[in-house]
Amino acid sequence: MRSFRRTLAILRPYRGRVLLAVTMTLLVTLLQIVPPRIYQVAIDDAIRPALAARGELSKPTPARPPARETALRRQVDRAPSTITWLAVILIAVIVVRNVCSYLNSYTVSWIGNRFVFDLRFALWRHLQRLSLTFHNQTQTGKIMARATADIELIQQLIQGQLVTFISDLVTLVAVLAMLFFLEWRLAGIIVLLVPFYVVSYLTFLKNIREVSNDQRRLYDEMIGKLSEKISGIAVVKAFVREDWERQDFMKTVRAKFKVDMRQVHLNRRLGLVSAIISSLGTGVVYSYGGWMVQHGEMTTGKLVALTFYIGFIFNPAVRVIDFNNSLQWAVSAMDRVFQTLDTRPEVEDKPDALPLPSLRGQVDFQDVHFGYMEDQEVIRGVDLHVDAGQVIAIVGHSGAGKTTLMNLLMRFYDPTQGHVRVDGYNLCDVRLESLRRQISMVAQENVLFSVTLMENIKYGNRDASDEEAIRASKAADLHDFVESLPDGYETMIGENGIKLSGGQKQRLALARALVTDPRILILDDVTSALDGETEARVQDALRVVMKGRTTFIIAHRLSSVVDADRILVMEEGRIVDQGTHDELTERPGIYRDLYQEQFRSALQA
Repeated sequence: MRSFRRTLAILRPYRGRVLLAVTMTLLVTLLQIVPPRIYQVAIDDAIRPALAARGELSKPTPARPPARETALRRQVDRAPSTITWLAVILIAVIVVRNVCSYLNSYTVSWIGNRFVFDLRFALWRHLQRLSLTFHNQTQTGKIMARATADIELIQQLIQGQLVTFISDLVTLVAVLAMLFFLEWRLAGIIVLLVPFYVVSYLTFLKNIREVSNDQRRLYDEMIGKLSEKISGIAVVKAFVREDWERQDFMKTVRAKFKVDMRQVHLNRRLGLVSAIISSLGTGVVYSYGGWMVQHGEMTTGKLVALTFYIGFIFNPAVRVIDFNNSLQWAVSAMDRVFQTLDTRPEVEDKPDALPLPSLRGQVDFQDVHFGYMEDQEVIRGVDLHVDAGQVIAIVGHSGAGKTTLMNLLMRFYDPTQGHVRVDGYNLCDVRLESLRRQISMVAQENVLFSVTLMENIKYGNRDASDEEAIRASKAADLHDFVESLPDGYETMIGENGIKLSGGQKQRLALARALVTDPRILILDDVTSALDGETEARVQDALRVVMKGRTTFIIAHRLSSVVDADRILVMEEGRIVDQGTHDELTERPGIYRDLYQEQFRSALQA
């Protein structure tokens, strides 16, 4: 129950509102059982004197003493006045109950939504702090579920089920007390029927929950297929799979339809059985209660009041018993959410971390080792010194560790051994924000957001002016293209830049990196997926932006690295060779093999 206590701790700042909600819940519940008692008094006051009067008048005279006749007629005359006052009281009770119900509903909704706001914001903020290791090892769907479905389960407990539980518990206690106060024999009959009602409910509920789980599974499967196939509609059409996809989707929809109808069937059967038991209880009360009224053992008003109170017994009893299941679901959701919140970032600032001053761009790797998993090193003993302003290319086969080495420079991960330094500062001793504001990375596949071009460029520096963003765009050779658009920089680019070509996406990502005016620039295979003409334009833009900056170029196309000051050749996590393009092509090795292979491919093309 530690998670439950932590949930209550989130609500502690709003304990005044919580207390108000609990008070209002109790008041609304108690006011709910007042009207039947008023009905009883009103009916008895209206009927009893009239019946008594008719009975007395039918007897032969002088059967009625003068004093008794006078008191009886006063009671008959007073009955309309009493009923009027009871009506006023009833209206007042209903008005007060509805006002309190409104205040209670608003307060509880505020608490529930505020809780969601606080917890979801705390979770989102924490997810931003977590290292790439967590995000790489955790499915995106699970993270989404924590931030949406799990938090909503907790909200339902706080905003609905917990309030309902308190209300139902108070209702049961108060109504049972009232029933035994009014007529203990009928109350006993009703109490004996409650277990049958509860058992029937729980019997059906087990099957209903199993069907609900199937419904949820099939719903997730249906949404997953929709999302996957809509996003890949071009592939579906290219391979003429429309008919197959239609039939496959129909299977899922048909299966869900069957499960939906099974749940409808179970719900209706439960409703039928519950109605029969409830009707049986009402019938017994009317039958036995009517007999008691006829024999003068109970008034008509009391029978009417008992009938009203029956409706307050069965459903609240079931909900009180079933509350534990709802609580367990919510507590499980709490555990999952707080488990995520308790996950510590593998890379975070030390308490005494220093802010980096403006960098020159000198980089040193000192005996750096790193592995994503224990005993499986990806980087093995890398030593490297790079002077400020140098252009360093990194080449090698896939899986050689090129991108991982740059991830260590970005401090997405910390070395398991050795140190990475910039301008002599150990990256583990400086603040992450001050480091990453001075390093920018452009990848082969860049994530773009479905906002305007200007907003995408400024994402790298939210404080940048429009002039600075345009200057970055010009440096990335993007400005002329943007100016040709009807809406210019206010053009919406669609989800992940769907409206842009590959080269335009790369130049936009480059402009986004340049708007930060980075001292160190990392270009991770930015031209490998581009055609020759587009690659040439991007390369021209890169030559401009690399001037005066320490630049690392990860490349598979060696044509993009021939002008680098130094080329590093990596193999199995080590730097196995380095030098200029001319030096490396003159001696046997991996670089010359790669170059000759690409040269032959170019000739054959």
